[in-house]
Amino acid sequence: MISTWSLALARFRTAQAPLCAVLLALLALCAPSVAAAGRIEAGTFTAHSTFDDPTPRRVTFQNPFDVPPIVVVLSDIAGSNSAALRITNVTTTGFDELILEPDAWDGPHVAQAIHYIAVEPGRHVLPGGSIIEAGRTVTSAIQRGSGVAGAASWQSVSFSSALPTTPSVISQIQSANSETRNVASQASRPFITATLSGLSPSGFLVALERSEADEGPAPSVEEIGWIALPAGGTGVFQAINSAAISWSAQTTSANIGGWDDGCFTNSFGLTSASAVVVAKKVTRNGGDGGWLRRCSLSSSQIGLVVDEDTSNDTERSHTNESASIFAFSDPFHANLTASLTVTKVRLATDDGTGGDLGIPGAVVTYLITVRNTGNAPPDEDSVVVTEELPTGLDFLVSDIGGSGSGPVDFTEGTPATGLICTFASLGSPSDCLSFSTDGSNYTYTPSDSGNGTDPGVRFVQIRPSGFMSGDTGSGAPQFTVRLRARVDAD
Repeated sequence: MISTWSLALARFRTAQAPLCAVLLALLALCAPSVAAAGRIEAGTFTAHSTFDDPTPRRVTFQNPFDVPPIVVVLSDIAGSNSAALRITNVTTTGFDELILEPDAWDGPHVAQAIHYIAVEPGRHVLPGGSIIEAGRTVTSAIQRGSGVAGAASWQSVSFSSALPTTPSVISQIQSANSETRNVASQASRPFITATLSGLSPSGFLVALERSEADEGPAPSVEEIGWIALPAGGTGVFQAINSAAISWSAQTTSANIGGWDDGCFTNSFGLTSASAVVVAKKVTRNGGDGGWLRRCSLSSSQIGLVVDEDTSNDTERSHTNESASIFAFSDPFHANLTASLTVTKVRLATDDGTGGDLGIPGAVVTYLITVRNTGNAPPDEDSVVVTEELPTGLDFLVSDIGGSGSGPVDFTEGTPATGLICTFASLGSPSDCLSFSTDGSNYTYTPSDSGNGTDPGVRFVQIRPSGFMSGDTGSGAPQFTVRLRARVDAD
């Protein structure tokens, strides 16, 4: 299920005493595609020793999700046997974990230290405009090592829409439909992991990886969950406890070898002694398949190695592979959502006599302030301010701030929103201002009726472009809009 985030239509009516009733104004702030906010969590846990308990155990999320998230994990190298962690039964409150070994090993495995990331499915926007997208793909496509039965194939996965650049992607099987053995006492059959290749701005290829484990039937349909972030991206967002969480995502060169070849370190893009780091292979250069495990971790670097099963041979060397690495500065749970608030005040009224009475001919100046008190932006280009002028007020089309400034002043606040609003001309279709006589068609070109106003203008829209930043702990980003109207003499 794919979702996007934005804000529901909100309308505000403000009486401006002591002005007469005609100076009541209607302000509408809207953004399309209403959807639920997105939750993200990163953390650590210990996958239990299956020597002590061979059954799955439950991991509880730090906070409940609104819908079951995608969960992706990275295991350490505890235990000399080949092993991978199975994730199943993902709900809004947690998931089951179980360490599995392929054939040629006895099945039980020692405890492992695990880092995990969980993201609600959908396309979400981080402060600064970076897109994080997560989804599920159902497939029976397999990749395999030599000597393993079955035709090799890939499943194509497309993002909800093309991303600006090729992203970093991590993936994990979320189901266990193919299992034929009692893994409480035996190695897994068929032993499978998730594998990725062909990253591009529009999508990637995914399959069930059999590696060299040829025992057991071909896998049936399984669900693979995936998470995408901009490769090379960094940023900061606010967790639900108000902590500032730094993040980084990157895809390495082909520099990660096999279990027998050493431990291969890469920077994960930030510095933190408590970082949560998850990495997955995104190439399939080695014909033997394989999956990643973590062999070291410092405050800025992670060591990775490609593990292999030993069903067809005993070596665990591997051709160098590339990996996507996601890192977060601390364990956290975040509810990423935009939350816009709007205030409108009368800055001044000039009645021509030095007073502020709303008499015919008086000029009224309004100031509209829009703040994002949430911790994430609304959708790109989705913030729209619509000012409806009631009968009795005529919109002033003359320049509000000097020659060529246009009739509306857009000013960034502190903190800044990152939005852009420019004025070219009253009839320009490419700037951020548009005008309407009926509230439906915003192609009307105003003109000066002789006193600086155009009585035909009944609606003014301000459409700044870009992502409106969220609050990362330094206050709510905001902008102001200043405009004027004259009290009709009729």
